[in-house]
Order: sequence, then structure tokens, then C-alpha cells
Amino acid sequence: MRDRFRQFLSRLFYQRRVPASLLLYGKEGIGKRDIAFEFASSLLCLQEKYPPCGECESCFHMKDFKEKKEEELAFYGEDKRGKKVYLYLRGDHPDFIYLKPEKAEIKIDQIRGVKDFVYLKPALSKRKVVLIEPADAMNMQAQNALLKVLEEPPEDTHFLLVASKLQKILPTIKSRSFLLEVPPLSEEELKEKTGIDDPLILELSEGSLEMALKLKEDKELINTAKALLEGNILTLYKKALEVEKWEYERQALLLKVIISLLHKKYLETRQEVYQQSLDKASMGLEYLSKGIKLSLLLFQLRGGVNNVLHKGKVSRHQQGASG
Repeated sequence: MRDRFRQFLSRLFYQRRVPASLLLYGKEGIGKRDIAFEFASSLLCLQEKYPPCGECESCFHMKDFKEKKEEELAFYGEDKRGKKVYLYLRGDHPDFIYLKPEKAEIKIDQIRGVKDFVYLKPALSKRKVVLIEPADAMNMQAQNALLKVLEEPPEDTHFLLVASKLQKILPTIKSRSFLLEVPPLSEEELKEKTGIDDPLILELSEGSLEMALKLKEDKELINTAKALLEGNILTLYKKALEVEKWEYERQALLLKVIISLLHKKYLETRQEVYQQSLDKASMGLEYLSKGIKLSLLLFQLRGGVNNVLHKGKVSRHQQGASG
């Protein structure tokens, strides 16, 4: 699947049909950012090659950008009140900027900074590239400001947007972009890239290289997820209090593992109770960063599938999957 995807990008590139705005979307951790960065490097490559030649002045600057720390690349400007604000990442390549949030959101001041950049003439390459990742981190004001640029995009500028949550992107931005879904890695590809041969880890990773590596390093997550789904009420209470002390990133990963287990069970049984739990877990994952207590969410999930869980069906399924 990845070979066909790259072939499609190659045809876009060599047939000179790359749109002004290209939106790459797909699951988290499957390499969308790396694909976008490589494509950006090709668009800027002085030899006009895909993959990029890696030897011209433009490719040298892009390689240097990738190797630097973010604090070395941070570019600042001023808001309307003259206050210093973070805008984007910028290296020595004069025709490339990388827009990402300083904290949780991409804000309107950052898009205003982009507008100042895109209407300049290219200085080194034949075109300019703006990489926005994650594009779904743009707040509503930022998206509306970007929309105005996309309505009349400069001829020499390409926008590469990367998103894992396509539903957070305004329909009007999607309608002005060429949407391209990045396929997840197959289990064989994951195994080849990571050396992981545990079938449960490969299955729960769902094509995400990032998730596979994290589960390999932290196998306790899978055991905790199983205990939370199949354990009795006392086990649930103890484990819920335990995970409440974890850092956000680890809590989010645990919730993703639980979602994967519930999703697999739903596909096997088509029982509505699992779909309801999946909906709750997905919403919980979205609001976890906003302060929702994971322990409360876990009790809600168990309340939804309580009857099934106490019959041991999830337990038997998981034992079968792991053994």
C-alpha cells in the first residue's frame, strides 16, 4: 500500500499537478509528517526530483533543518499590540517554514505570520512551501484566516497540511485542498521496521510505528488495559487510582490500547454495547488533555459493558488474542 501511495505522489510531482494545498491525513504515528517533509524537500529541490536529490543547496538546508532542535528554529514576530509572539519554525532555507503549535493550538497570529511569508518571491527554489502539522491543531480563528489565503493562493506557494483528526478541519478548507489518505503500515512492515514479533503488539498498533515502539518499551500498558477491562470491581478501582498518577502521554496511550481492544471485540461481535464504549473512549481521549479524570472515564466504560465483562467474554477473547 505504501508503494502505491508513493507512486501516486511521484505522478503528481512529475506531471506537475501538485495542488496549491495538499492535505495528508490518516492514523496517528504512521509517518505522515516524514512523508510531508520529504515531499516538501522535493518541491524545493533544485534538481526537481522525488525523492529529493539530497545533494543540492536546497536539500542541504532541509537536511540541516531536520537535524536542528526546535528551539534553534523558532521564529518570532509581533502581534497587533506589538507583543512578541511565536510564529513558526524556520531554518536557513528561505523558502520553507514549518507551522506547528507552541503549546496545544495553532493560533491566528501564526497564520498572519504565514501570510507575510507566502506573498514574498522565492529566494532559492522555484517555489515556497508551508508545512502545517498538525493542521487539526489550528483553532477556529486560525483556520478562517488560512482559508482566506487558500481562496487566492500565490502561484508559487504550496501548503502541505498534515492531520490525524480530519473532522476538526473546516469543510471549506477541505474543499480547497486535495485530500490524500496516508495508509497505515502493514504488520509485516511494522515488524520489518521495528523488529517486533509480538503479534498482540503488532495488532494493537494498527499500523502505527509510533505506537508499536511505545508498546514495545512499555508492555505494562497492555496488561493494565486487560486488567481494567476484565478485572472485578476491586481490580478496576485499584488500577484506576494507579493510572490516575500517570503522566498524560502514558494515560493517552493506555486509552488507545483500550480503544483497540474494544474495537476488535466490536468487529467480532457487532454488539452495540461495544460501539457505545468505543464512542465514550474516543470522546474521552479527546478531552483527556483538557483535564478529564481518566479514572472517571474508566468507570463509565465499565458501566457500559458491565454485563458482558462479568460473563468473561472479553477475558476469553483477550486470552485467545495473546495466546
